[in-house]
Amino acid sequence: MSTPPPDLDDIVDGIRERSDEAFSDLHRVMAGRLLTYANGMLRDRQAAEDSVQQAFVELARTAGSLRGDGTSLRSWLYRSVRFNCLDEVRRRKRHPELPTEVLPDAGLLDDDPDLGLDPELEAALDELSEQQRSIVMLKHVLGFSGDEIASILNTNRAAVYASAARAERRLKKLLTPVKSSIGAASQRVEDRP
Repeated sequence: MSTPPPDLDDIVDGIRERSDEAFSDLHRVMAGRLLTYANGMLRDRQAAEDSVQQAFVELARTAGSLRGDGTSLRSWLYRSVRFNCLDEVRRRKRHPELPTEVLPDAGLLDDDPDLGLDPELEAALDELSEQQRSIVMLKHVLGFSGDEIASILNTNRAAVYASAARAERRLKKLLTPVKSSIGAASQRVEDRP
């Protein structure tokens, strides 16, 4: 019988005291969900892992000044990962990677993060702004409430709902041509004698 994961409220005091056990518990509880979020933002597993790791490094540096409860800690971690992802996106825009000779696969990393999403949906998500993609990931993939997203993004709930609605409308527009072309193709097949 496995023991239930510790509650973030129980971990936060240990984090302030820089307890190795508290950091280990926090990593066990949060790293997977943070990585899912970062993967959704970056679509690059290595960069996503780096973003999450950087958030934990930043937390270790500032642990003594951490304020609030477990909910505040969770928001702080997501906010840190988000900023790290946005920094990576900006870095890629300033210094795009040039294709080089293909290196043999060493089998160490999976460069294609699998969020379990339809490829058309993933392509449509790539068309959203970083802010909209962040909100869609937090709301629809990770299941956060509007208040929780507002806390992570350091904004208000109304702004979150407005941005989510715009992102959802944009996704619907981007996905509608895919669905209608599939429907038209299947109709042509059915119409054949």
